[in-house]
Amino acid sequence: MKWTFRMRGKEVTLTSVLGAVAVRPSEGARSRAGSRPRLVSQFGGSASDTSSGGRFGLDMPGRNRGLFERAGWLFIEPKPKVALAATTMRATVEDADAVEQVFVDRSGNMQVATDVLTVKLDPDMPEAEVKQRLKDDGLRNVRQIRFTPNTFEVRAATRRPLPELLHELQEKRHYVFAEPMLLQAITGRLKPKDPDFAQQWQHTNDGSSGGSAGADIRAEQAWDLSRGRGPNGPIRIAVIDNGMQVRHPDLKAGVVAGGSFRSGGGATANFVRYTPGAAGFPDAPHGTFCLGMAGARMNNKRGGCGSAPEADLIAIACLDDQIGTQATLARAVAYAADPTREDGSATAGSGADVIACSLGPNGADWDLTSVLDLAIRFAANQGRGGLGTPIFWAASNGHFEIERDEVSSHPDVIAVGRSDHNDMADGSAYGPKLEFLAPGVEVYNTTSGGKYRFWTGTSFAAPLAAGVGALVLGRNPNFTGQQVRERLRATCDKVGGVTYNADGHHDEYGYGRINAARAVQ
Repeated sequence: MKWTFRMRGKEVTLTSVLGAVAVRPSEGARSRAGSRPRLVSQFGGSASDTSSGGRFGLDMPGRNRGLFERAGWLFIEPKPKVALAATTMRATVEDADAVEQVFVDRSGNMQVATDVLTVKLDPDMPEAEVKQRLKDDGLRNVRQIRFTPNTFEVRAATRRPLPELLHELQEKRHYVFAEPMLLQAITGRLKPKDPDFAQQWQHTNDGSSGGSAGADIRAEQAWDLSRGRGPNGPIRIAVIDNGMQVRHPDLKAGVVAGGSFRSGGGATANFVRYTPGAAGFPDAPHGTFCLGMAGARMNNKRGGCGSAPEADLIAIACLDDQIGTQATLARAVAYAADPTREDGSATAGSGADVIACSLGPNGADWDLTSVLDLAIRFAANQGRGGLGTPIFWAASNGHFEIERDEVSSHPDVIAVGRSDHNDMADGSAYGPKLEFLAPGVEVYNTTSGGKYRFWTGTSFAAPLAAGVGALVLGRNPNFTGQQVRERLRATCDKVGGVTYNADGHHDEYGYGRINAARAVQ
């Protein structure tokens, strides 16, 4: 069964996994059950399909399913009352915090419905009228999204099917948009390979690692002029990921702020401000590596360093169990640009100068929700006191058209692909909206547990490039976000032995491989 709705003015179609539902048991039910089979039996039988397909007639992608299950969800062939609850918003089932429908998108990625929607009303509508409209439409305000006017996370006040409610809301003219909040697997974009190259060839490559001499970002020459510190102090780089080891010996001196968005696998999330020395900050190897690529410390007798080793780091953990909504990711992006939108104790002007994010589903397609679109636009245009915060995002791993990913190909996003130690493109998404490449194959940096490793992925090219953006701002603190983008474009090396077009662009190489030394001149 297909479900089609509008998102950002275009139709999106999901396919329902018939006969299977997602159940999130309560903590009490988990503790009483004692075993997974007994827990499952309370709601029905286990929906045992894997990525090879099965009785439900559709794949239930094994990798995504495992992430949902680690986040506390069960996939059930439901009893009748459980099946009914899954199709009716606000319906309840004993011992379950949530019972929801399961869908797959056009790339086969699993998505789980929630009873929360994001809506935006006319930005000029008075507050009293907004409240009345929501009430008249049978909606209850869960949270106001404060980085854009008259935007809310809402729930239905009464029991009803989600598609029916969404269709009604999308037909009402007083809504700029009304969209479902769907739980997705939003993971780090990486593609690990066996390590066999010299450490940190990305900064300076003399060819001894087996690569080509000079296939690097010319970091040593750039550091003579800029290391991520400007005339008014350190440039601030926000890294948004599922989690990071903020106490890593090569990172802790650089981490000055941040926070985490804790959803517990649910639809909406609570913000928890980072407090130095406090325990419990979400930790994940992928985010630790990304943070190190941007700003691991220099001259501290530990490991290597990042491309901006004197920049301040803002660590933002979002979707710490890799399950959540784009609305939560949107709040993380907006928080990076202006922390006061989430943290009442934050001060004006304490937002990031540069944002790096390497999150997204591992595949070609990613539909952008309106609320994430607004957050990106907010950060890119209103960040840094109106100068705009450059946003570096990892392009998809894989030879896909980048336009299929509406997030990394967003007009206000700098999409970064990965190059290898021979200055060759290495399987990133391609197309006119690819900005440039940065080293991202078997690069070396920090990982969780206070350790180091080699790793491959566009995930790691993006924060490396973001660090170079910080070097540029260290030299040119009054640059707009667009000027940072243009400087990096204009100073790329035309690598790969390919022919670039009249504008200096190639679909698989963007504007070339970034050159930090030229960028900071």
